[in-house]
Amino acid sequence: MGLDGLINTSGSPLCFRPCSPPLLDTMSLIWKRGQLFTPAVQGFLDLLLQNFGKTE
Repeated sequence: MGLDGLINTSGSPLCFRPCSPPLLDTMSLIWKRGQLFTPAVQGFLDLLLQNFGKTE
């Protein structure tokens, strides 16, 4: 079981089959306040916040 769109399944024996009725889930990304990140991790976090918004 997984979330649709996480990986490209074209040309693969894997496929996505939606559940009926749909199962809905929320996700959270949690980190320690004041945490120092590498530039790559900080860039990833900035991209997530830019695309999905910052909520507290």
